[in-house]
Amino acid sequence: MKLKILSILALTISATTIMAQNEDDAIRYSNIVPLGTAKFISMGGAMGAIGGDMSAITINPAGVGIYRTEQISLSPTWTTDKVSAKYYGTSANNSTSSFKFSNVGIVTTFPAEQNLGCMSFSMGLVYNRMANFEGGYTVKGFNSMSSMLDKEVDDFNADVWDGNQFYKADLFVYDSAVNKYFNDYELAGEYGANQRKSVSTSGSMGEYDISLGLNFSNKWYLGGSLNIMRINYRQMSKYIEEPDIDNFAFSDFTVTDEFVTTGCGVNMKFGLIGWLSENLRVGAAFHTPTILTLSDDYGTRVESNVWYNDKDGEYKKYSDNESNSGVDWNLTLPAKFIGSLAIVSPEHGMLDIDCEVVNYSSTILDDADGYIGNEYDDLNDRISDIYRTTVNLRVGGEMTFGPAVARAGFGFYGSPYKSGYENASSNKLVYSVGLGWRSQHASIDLGYSLTTQKETTYLYGFDDSAASLKRKNGNLALTFGVRF
Repeated sequence: MKLKILSILALTISATTIMAQNEDDAIRYSNIVPLGTAKFISMGGAMGAIGGDMSAITINPAGVGIYRTEQISLSPTWTTDKVSAKYYGTSANNSTSSFKFSNVGIVTTFPAEQNLGCMSFSMGLVYNRMANFEGGYTVKGFNSMSSMLDKEVDDFNADVWDGNQFYKADLFVYDSAVNKYFNDYELAGEYGANQRKSVSTSGSMGEYDISLGLNFSNKWYLGGSLNIMRINYRQMSKYIEEPDIDNFAFSDFTVTDEFVTTGCGVNMKFGLIGWLSENLRVGAAFHTPTILTLSDDYGTRVESNVWYNDKDGEYKKYSDNESNSGVDWNLTLPAKFIGSLAIVSPEHGMLDIDCEVVNYSSTILDDADGYIGNEYDDLNDRISDIYRTTVNLRVGGEMTFGPAVARAGFGFYGSPYKSGYENASSNKLVYSVGLGWRSQHASIDLGYSLTTQKETTYLYGFDDSAASLKRKNGNLALTFGVRF
């Protein structure tokens, strides 16, 4: 048995993180609830058949053709993220907040030759924040079933190499009789440890839209946009395990993981809006797959306090190993098909319903070296196996009271996981409300949305490390608009 304290600090990259991407990357940037103007947020994003809003352009670019005048808008947004976690009967809460702009844009309109059937065309240059990654959670509890070292020693026995940071931290023990490594729980024949994992995320995903819309006879509107996506995502996690077993080989170990993803991409969107009558409007839009070029930087640190003793008595050994690594890769997000229906009363208000279809299993990861063959083939096969096509529904309405308006919305975003997989019922529900005031040349809108989701996460990949999470994400936006 190891006996006196040993502090080993190893900062290195394990063999399993040479290709750090996993199936979570397939949905992190596609299974999102877009942000934007206060009007867009308060109507639950249901504006595909209505248009006339800077953020509605991200759903259906034909909406830019509905503009009759020039307009600029600015939308500061306050975001809160609250997560409640439960692990082996122990609860933990985490809350974060941030302030960012969710929309900045300008649209200009030009009259056209009426005898050609096109009455006007409009151009828009708009930035919309598609996702805010500020957040995090904490999971803690006493686990008497397993340890993170179970998974790590299994992986190590499958691919033994002397650069493994858990091996360097002396958390594995070699048995020459069976030519195999074990962890100290296996040797002791019992489990029991206080485990804690804290995860914090930051960054955002924004879209820059260059759009063009055409107005035919004030009844039919066609639009298209070229969209540049920018991604900045950072995640840091810290896992601490403290055994609660008498005379155990070590007192604790800590694993700190960090990775940063940056990159950009491009897609195109095409849309149509038709005013079938004064009270009925329809819309349809197609978003091409988004092609992203990304770069990852990541690292792992393992710290351990291990007891040691030998014939000369107590001693303390120190080791420090560090390195950093990264990889460039490509990610293709799935296309989207959107159908919309709106009922409009010019004097009383409107109601819009959007139906969006997304096939998450069509997501593709690829290496960026340009060589023949794809080292991500196995991962892409897994993506096809576990993800499915989902239908997202958005409903939003507005009631008019002279220059004032009241709005409300609801959104349902289906889980991308197939039935039978964990989190298959982890749907996102969006509830939203808002108010607005408008005059001939100015408008001000206030919108709030609350997104809720229940999901299961794992501290280290074993079923015995499953924790349940309840997320509540709130967005309070204020939009200032000027028409001229």
